[in-house]
Amino acid sequence: MAPFGKKGARTPSTPSRIPAVLRVGAVSRPSKPSGPNELLMSGMLLGPGGANLPQFTVVVPPFVAGPSQGMELRANVDSTNLDLVTLTLPVGVTPAPTQPSQNAGGWDPGPGGGHNRALADWLAAQGFLSSDFGPTLVGRPGLADCLDQAAARYVSVVPPGVDLTLTQSGEPVQGQVTAVQVLPFPAQLLPSPKACMTWLTLAVTPQFGSPYPVTIRMGFSSPQRFAQLATIGTRLPLRRDPDNRMLVTIDAPPVFS
Repeated sequence: MAPFGKKGARTPSTPSRIPAVLRVGAVSRPSKPSGPNELLMSGMLLGPGGANLPQFTVVVPPFVAGPSQGMELRANVDSTNLDLVTLTLPVGVTPAPTQPSQNAGGWDPGPGGGHNRALADWLAAQGFLSSDFGPTLVGRPGLADCLDQAAARYVSVVPPGVDLTLTQSGEPVQGQVTAVQVLPFPAQLLPSPKACMTWLTLAVTPQFGSPYPVTIRMGFSSPQRFAQLATIGTRLPLRRDPDNRMLVTIDAPPVFS
């Protein structure tokens, strides 16, 4: 196994290392390879700072099994500099001479933005929204838009702040739970070990008109709250945007209730 240091920095001393895990989300060709057999790799780093989205370039020689989407790689984070990460790579895989963090902008969206789209699709399929990463996405040009577009294929995304407006002045409608999917959210991103994040598919019934399906994301603070609300057939009071019937929110505290 070969250690991999981001930014070409020194390997942190043993006492300063904090264990972490990188979940590989996208692997593709870089936009401008600095050498042969290079692959661009991005994913979700789960460590002391919660979740981050780092990017690396590795060299994978022919006939060597390189990193792939969904693979988990052991990592260490320098406690004095959380941007300094070392990875344990598969045998035969080595870091490329030039890393994305060393280039102008510090991020490679891949040829034609393809790497961004692949990473966004992977994140969205697990239930993540761009709002989950906040300022982290500022330094990753184009990724937030890709994630918003990808997430919209799975769930109705209510922009931050709009949910409060809907709760206060949205059109009252009724919803009935028709499907529940618990999302594979890392423990580092949940408020407690007993909490969970879900997709709830609701049959929305307006005052006038026929029922229609909407899937929303909702968190629960405990198994008891999950059992109370996330059960097939449960009826929930909703509010919807009168100008966009797909924008709905539960007429109650919607996150980790």
